[in-house]
Amino acid sequence: MDAPKRLLIDGYNLLNSRSFPTPAHLDLEGQRDHLARVLNSYAAKKNLRVTLVFDNSQKPSREVSRHKRLKIMFSAPGQEADDLIKKLIRQEKTPAELTVVSSDRAIRFAAKDHGVSSLSSEEFCSLMRSDGGSGSSAVTAAQVAKYESEMGEEEVQFWKNLFERKRRDE
Repeated sequence: MDAPKRLLIDGYNLLNSRSFPTPAHLDLEGQRDHLARVLNSYAAKKNLRVTLVFDNSQKPSREVSRHKRLKIMFSAPGQEADDLIKKLIRQEKTPAELTVVSSDRAIRFAAKDHGVSSLSSEEFCSLMRSDGGSGSSAVTAAQVAKYESEMGEEEVQFWKNLFERKRRDE
């Protein structure tokens, strides 16, 4: 497989992969942010563009671009991320430049049918580790520990509320 220029990633599939460690104390939003930071770092290191797609059951469809190389998309309410990913695969104009990351068979078959390479979430995690060189990993235990906290749940909630108020006031 040629080196991809862009990755299309099934967000929750990767996040829930046994191969992708996330700090246990993080809520779902924190886990997504952790994944986004890891992928943005990997994208910068490998000179890639990444589109990360998540299911969205409640809020209007939205696209979030908090990182230079990473686009985060949420499916429309009632639409599965899988459907959005398949749509993006079908619309792809340069399939040789794209690699889809998902362990979902239907997504991988859709990719293959449209000439797009695919990797399972486990294969991608292994690739990130090996691309880091010997003894290093795109997602190391040290990175996971960085987000571990000695704070209790009440203190974490206090700080979250404080930052939310500050954001609203700005």
